[in-house]
Amino acid sequence: MKVGRVILCFIFFFSFISSLVLSNNTFDIEIFCGLSGVKMEDYNKYIDVANDKNKDLNVNTGLKKIEKGITPEINFNYNIKTPFMIIGLYLKNQFLIIFDSSTVAEWGSGRSAQVIDADFNVFYSGLGCRLSIANNEPPYLTGFIGVDGGICYYFWNNMYEATYQETGGNIYEIRKNWSTMIPGMNIEAGINWMFNETIGFGLKGGYRLASGVVNVKINNINGWTGPTASEDVVDYSGFFGLAGLIIKFNIQSEADKEGQINKNSKFPGLSEWIYKEAKSLYEEGLYKQAKEKILEAEKIAGDNELIIKLKEQIDNKLSSENTVEKISRLLKQADDYRYKRKYKNARKLYKEVISIDTENKQARFYLDEFDNKAKEEYNKAVELVNHGKLKKSLKSVELAIEYGMEKEAEDLKNEIENKLNKSNKKNTLYNEGVDKYRKGEYEEAINKWQEVLIIDPEDKEAKKNIDKAMEKIKEMNKEEERIITKNIEEAKNFYNIGNFDGALKKCEFVLRLKPDNDECKKMIEEIKKIQEQNKVEVIEKR
Repeated sequence: MKVGRVILCFIFFFSFISSLVLSNNTFDIEIFCGLSGVKMEDYNKYIDVANDKNKDLNVNTGLKKIEKGITPEINFNYNIKTPFMIIGLYLKNQFLIIFDSSTVAEWGSGRSAQVIDADFNVFYSGLGCRLSIANNEPPYLTGFIGVDGGICYYFWNNMYEATYQETGGNIYEIRKNWSTMIPGMNIEAGINWMFNETIGFGLKGGYRLASGVVNVKINNINGWTGPTASEDVVDYSGFFGLAGLIIKFNIQSEADKEGQINKNSKFPGLSEWIYKEAKSLYEEGLYKQAKEKILEAEKIAGDNELIIKLKEQIDNKLSSENTVEKISRLLKQADDYRYKRKYKNARKLYKEVISIDTENKQARFYLDEFDNKAKEEYNKAVELVNHGKLKKSLKSVELAIEYGMEKEAEDLKNEIENKLNKSNKKNTLYNEGVDKYRKGEYEEAINKWQEVLIIDPEDKEAKKNIDKAMEKIKEMNKEEERIITKNIEEAKNFYNIGNFDGALKKCEFVLRLKPDNDECKKMIEEIKKIQEQNKVEVIEKR
């Protein structure tokens, strides 16, 4: 912790010294808007309970929970440029406008059963620090991460609630009032794209942590017999995504900047004049003439930040003149493939552009995006495999391959396809076992499920079903033994009273169930002997 504090203090001390030494700090205003999630767990639990009760009372429609809102935001940033990064100090002001804070549950007749009309909106104001890494060339892309802390506040929060009988009679009617004042914190990251040195577009996302207790006053309007005050938890925590406009103000005027050119110049007025002429030629697209002028300014003024920057811009334009048509054609083809979601083909063309122009921002942007998407889809596929969702994982890994990931993704695809083949075979055998089981062919069902376990020894359902089939076989064997014993006893009784036909039928039935029953075999032999001895000559009629 001590080391972390020392590093943090060093950063701020270095930033302070840099802000005094360096003269190109900036101030900007950000105007953003977007969507934000909110938890509001206590309120949403209350809505769930109310909906359950209403359902029991045959109320047709449910009350809506609070889960999101729209978030306009305005920020004031002071940016300190250091040799390594930009350190920003900012004041954040958000207004969270909650959706679905008014909701109605209705009886089947269309009459209101329960009405809630609330104002859960809240302001947030906080101070924060932001670390940024910027590209000094057009289109001036800046990536940043920031943390701020402050207060969520609102002094007019209220909620009106009323319940009604199905006939329309009022049960109770109340109004709750409270003021919100709870701590809050935001962690955010994003990217700013400056179209020029003044106007730009920003995109960011993050997470807000804001939860606390509020004192609620409950006013009875009609029929309320409950408490008149309570302590409730409000939770505005949630993810957010915003986009908006950036207006940048350079604290140092352009005249002051250009005045710096004269500091180390042998001929102060001349170097500034030549620089302005070179800049004018550059803006007109006359890059070769601009290069000649900026070299003249460099000879007179030496190493100057503005001269070096303009010289680099001119060199970039000059180096791209001979290949601009080819790059334009390649980029157009690549973009067409990208729009058609043929990312592998698009990737080849973007790489071709990079081989010609290693600093091409458009090609580099999409190649980086493809790499990130490939990793994202690959990781998603791995996660889905771990959860047994093989078909979905196959789609993700195929998309990772399309984005350009090769060996890792190909290996994973082969692994998934092998598992899918085994899974399909396993499912076929499993279902055949189910069919056998339903027909009462329990031994055949067991054989099918044992084949399933050969493929997947951890298949719990197959193991469980084998146990069920074994129980069924045991039950059948017990029932069969009971029937056999009963029929043997009945055969003996028939035999003892001389009803040999009845005894024979019972014994034959037993032998159909159990062909090796010796007792019935012996009884049949004895009956046949007796019948032979008692056989008399039969005289047939004409």
